[in-house]
Amino acid sequence: MISEKELLVNKFISIPKDMGTFNCGAFVAGIVRGVLDGAGFPAVVTAHFVPMEGQQRPRTTILIKFAEEVLQREARLG
Repeated sequence: MISEKELLVNKFISIPKDMGTFNCGAFVAGIVRGVLDGAGFPAVVTAHFVPMEGQQRPRTTILIKFAEEVLQREARLG
């Protein structure tokens, strides 16, 4: 999990009102997924808004769920 208070892509890109709560962090999640896949660690990577108490804007969390084959490989090595 990667958590960022003010993700740059969310800070500098304005979202049209008709797109609701679209999170531009999905772009960053795609980059993270590409790097992990290229390094041999396939995973599902998603971006989520997480509300923070006392803050006007929510925190962006990049959630990484590794494929079962990665977990099994790491268990054998570890």
